[in-house]
Amino acid sequence: MTGKGPTGDQQITPDDVDSTEYDFYFGPAHCGSGNFGVKLRLDGERVVSARADPGYLHRGFEKLMEYRVPIQNAVLSDRLCVLEPLNWNLVHAEAVDELTGIEVPKRARYIRVLMAELSRLQSHMIWYGVMSLALGFDTGFRLAFGYRDYILDIFELITGGRVYPAGYICDGGVRRDLPEGYGKRIRALLDKIKEFMEKMKSFDNLFLANRTKGIGVLKLEDAIRLGATGPVLRASGMKTDVRKDDPYEIYSALDFDVPTDKQGDAKARCTIRDREMEESIKIIRQVLDRMPEGKTRKPSKLKRPSRMKIPAGEVYVRNEAARGEACIYMRSVGEGSPYRVKVRGPDFLHMIPVLEHLLEGCELADVPAIYWSLNICPADMDR
Repeated sequence: MTGKGPTGDQQITPDDVDSTEYDFYFGPAHCGSGNFGVKLRLDGERVVSARADPGYLHRGFEKLMEYRVPIQNAVLSDRLCVLEPLNWNLVHAEAVDELTGIEVPKRARYIRVLMAELSRLQSHMIWYGVMSLALGFDTGFRLAFGYRDYILDIFELITGGRVYPAGYICDGGVRRDLPEGYGKRIRALLDKIKEFMEKMKSFDNLFLANRTKGIGVLKLEDAIRLGATGPVLRASGMKTDVRKDDPYEIYSALDFDVPTDKQGDAKARCTIRDREMEESIKIIRQVLDRMPEGKTRKPSKLKRPSRMKIPAGEVYVRNEAARGEACIYMRSVGEGSPYRVKVRGPDFLHMIPVLEHLLEGCELADVPAIYWSLNICPADMDR
């Protein structure tokens, strides 16, 4: 039998009878990998090398956006990452706003931040559930997805959709104003999330710490070299967050901290997200307390998309999504649709160079823990 190893440079022949190494495929049908695969080379239970195998979710969103007008692309941006659609709504809307020169009303900016932070919370809850399932802790999965439904109820109340908000955050502001009684409903939701977080902490040493402490250590210099962003980079010791470093919307007026950790292991990456949920709750409370009156969308030519022309120019916009920096490059030549759209999500670098680096030398049983400690989204990587 002949063939190539996972790195493509090692021949396997009948003469390798004394070798203890063999190939193992993790995903895409594996319950712990989602729509993504990793080709592992093992020596017993130890991973010798790992090679990412993406490509199971290609949808061509960037090219689709070049044939559609911005209000249609607002809906497409929902699908860039199903786990946090509103944050991708936001970065797309900001790119169009900058190109068209639209001045977004103050109330709309507050609503945008409110929805982005709620999206961050539900994304971290999904992560906790999937991480629990990958580690064999079914209770954590059921708990997270049960409490997530409270957030989806709010999404449905405000946007009309539970998972996909249909481009609720769009150019010029948001599609519609907040419904009556939204403040009371959201404050009650935050109490529910705090309840969920207390249960998370009670389960920490039961399964999470034992399976993640000292596993998959990512040193700061390696994190920078490999292009890590967001919680992955902060868990290795760098205090960086686009909301602080390059503020957008109303973040410069809000009081919140940027959690960091110096351990760089899977446990640190888990702890960072728990602390980030605390900060998101703090942000949402401030937004609710300060919510101004006024319009929620600047009137624009986008009401007549067939006649709309985007002014010629190019922009590059970046935001802090739940997984790291979410960026969009958009170029217009003065037509109704953008001439060029390029999306740069945080997951491409996390799922290929960072993951391959962390898996090398680990035990096979630790692969799911390392994989999900990165909180990666195959949909964002493949697009």
